[in-house]
Amino acid sequence: MKFDRTALREVVSISDEIGVLSFYLNADPREEKSSRPAWRIRFRNELSDLRERVMADGDWTRKKAVLQRLAELDQPFQHLLDPAESGLGRVLFAPVCGGEARVFSFQLPVVDQIVLEPTAYVRPLVNTVEAAPPAGIVVVCRDGLRVIDYRYGMVEDVRKSRYEVDVEDWRDMRGPAPSEFSQQGVSHRERFASRIEDNLSRLLRADAPQVSTHAADLGWTTLVLVGDVQLTDILAGELTGDVIQVDAVVDPLSSAKIVEYVAPHLKAARTRHGTDLANRAKDATLAGGRGVLGLRDTLHALNESRVANLLLDESREWSGSRTAYGMLHLPGEIPPGESERTLVPEPAMGERMIERALDIDAEVTVLNSGASEILTDFGGVAAILRW
Repeated sequence: MKFDRTALREVVSISDEIGVLSFYLNADPREEKSSRPAWRIRFRNELSDLRERVMADGDWTRKKAVLQRLAELDQPFQHLLDPAESGLGRVLFAPVCGGEARVFSFQLPVVDQIVLEPTAYVRPLVNTVEAAPPAGIVVVCRDGLRVIDYRYGMVEDVRKSRYEVDVEDWRDMRGPAPSEFSQQGVSHRERFASRIEDNLSRLLRADAPQVSTHAADLGWTTLVLVGDVQLTDILAGELTGDVIQVDAVVDPLSSAKIVEYVAPHLKAARTRHGTDLANRAKDATLAGGRGVLGLRDTLHALNESRVANLLLDESREWSGSRTAYGMLHLPGEIPPGESERTLVPEPAMGERMIERALDIDAEVTVLNSGASEILTDFGGVAAILRW
């Protein structure tokens, strides 16, 4: 199943009276030649541990439902464990009481784990895909453009343009020019080269609107232009947004190798975007505007559906409690109408914050170590607000 933000929101919205099974598996391609690769053994061991925990459950109805659902997942498990399938990180979500099982794969690692919770366990998934958000790479050369879509570790060529510069009427003179015409020959070659450059510039500018359309339709956060800087300068001048120019000749390489080459630039762009958002939230909060800092105020803003973009440090976890209606609170905080007895302890508040943000159609941005430093004094959590 193809992953995108819509699919993530669908996973978060899975409802089941007993719970949702979430499976995370990291397939190691180096072990594919083995008849019993270690990653498949790990998964089987995790599955056995889950069955043992379920068997120890005193709720007979719950135990029966989970074991029956695990038996029904044999085919999705085969897909998940198939060495021939693509994808380093593989994820499966399945509601216990039936319904569609959703399987995703990425060329990004995940942490092996199997979780049974009231809802789909999505924070590891969000952390994974946020490491490689949608980006475009455009390889620019004199022969044309190559447009690559890169997201969540997956690479796809989306467009190729081939340039044919019309120089039929501007053929260069052949053979040595007579001395009296040498200056005329130089002038002709200069005009010939200028004509080629003008036509190439025209073709690049004509392609720019299509590149912009791809960027908008595919939701690219960053656009990397790779090629001779004289050519990328022309295209960059016609584009808007976060455009990075890389002066390198990579057109003979495969798409995957090109993405690998520009990976440091994409990582730096992610840090820069996260830093900008964290500073925006901080500045807005300190100015009394549309921002909040710290767990307490962020939870209150989430409860009031005021969050436009939730910012979380990828390496932190938070705890607290939630009400039966899904409202989130700090540890020890008892809201009006509630008591210690009615509140549910919540040791994985990061998961609940992500679920709540997606439920109210807010964006979630996971900050890497370079960007999260700005929020160190605020517990690694902040939000940009709608009002």
